[in-house]
Amino acid sequence: MHIDRKILLIIIFPLIGYAIWAMFRLSVGVFIPEVMMEYNLVEAEGGAIVSLLLGTMAVFMILGGFLSDKVGTKTAMSMGFTILSCGLIFGGYSYNYSTLLLALLITGTGAGIFTPPLYAFVGNVIPASRGTIIGITNGFYGLGGFIGPWLSAILILAFSWRSPFRLIGAISLVLSLILWLSRQKEPDQKKKFKKSTISPFHFFKDSRIILLCIGIAIANLAFSSFATWAPSYMVKIGGLDLANAGFSFGLFSIIGALGAIFFGVLSDKIGRRKSILASGLPGFILSLLYFSGYIKEIGLIILSGMIGFTAFAYWNLIISVAQDGVSNELIGSVTGTIQGVAYISSAVAPTISGLMISKYGFSIALILSVALPQFIYVAIVSKAAT
Repeated sequence: MHIDRKILLIIIFPLIGYAIWAMFRLSVGVFIPEVMMEYNLVEAEGGAIVSLLLGTMAVFMILGGFLSDKVGTKTAMSMGFTILSCGLIFGGYSYNYSTLLLALLITGTGAGIFTPPLYAFVGNVIPASRGTIIGITNGFYGLGGFIGPWLSAILILAFSWRSPFRLIGAISLVLSLILWLSRQKEPDQKKKFKKSTISPFHFFKDSRIILLCIGIAIANLAFSSFATWAPSYMVKIGGLDLANAGFSFGLFSIIGALGAIFFGVLSDKIGRRKSILASGLPGFILSLLYFSGYIKEIGLIILSGMIGFTAFAYWNLIISVAQDGVSNELIGSVTGTIQGVAYISSAVAPTISGLMISKYGFSIALILSVALPQFIYVAIVSKAAT
């Protein structure tokens, strides 16, 4: 696939925005302990920080998809990223637990509005190479996820937990201005939407879209459970210290970015279904091995990278399948709905897997909440893909 300079200039700033958002999103676990210490919070209150952020995103992703069809992707992305920026800056100056939750509510609202229009836009830039370009988009998320926790840890050690909010918020605000001022040419979406007689949720009449919603919810359950509990597993079962566990998770993210791009390109060449099978089934087998309890230390570090290569692709592959199956005026709505369902799953996954760990122990619980859902996701989504 060749992307000319004009198209690159159009997509690069939204992609940078997505990486910046990932820097914050995957750093939440780094600053939560510091917040709990300052405000004397119990674990349930600390967990509410993650649940509120993800739950708000889930609700507003559906709105973000609708907005992109209604007012155009550029306007919807700019609105969302501006709200996100304001939430981060507000969070950097929060003075108690309640104002922090309000800041995260604003941040989640903005992120929810921003993300579906981004995927709707890049998916329509070069429709013939949709898998590749959506894979690149997901790769930017992985890159941000690699940089963010490391940068946030440095800032927190040097200053306070508010520093990542302030720095990432300031950068986000500058980028939101660039998004508003950029001259991205796109169709008159508002006019096109008014002329359309198709309901924004007409796609639910297609059983394939329902299967994709179920599939992404199950796949995201596995991904979120891994992201939440794998570092603890590495330390408590795998014999790694905290520094090496952090390195392993960073490896998971950065190699995951490469895997998302690889399987996106592959899906344009051999089809979505074969790419889903090629990424999902090895991921299932590797997860069984990872959480078997027999792999320790350096073996876990190597496996973290191998799992990362297969683990990120489900997101862009499912979105590509969904966008392939609807008309242009519904791409934003179907993307927002698919992603909203995924984030609902993300919001409950840590609690479900945590309860299972308490009852069954790490190995069995994470096989049930990470490995098994990957197999189920492949079985469901491969039926909807071509």
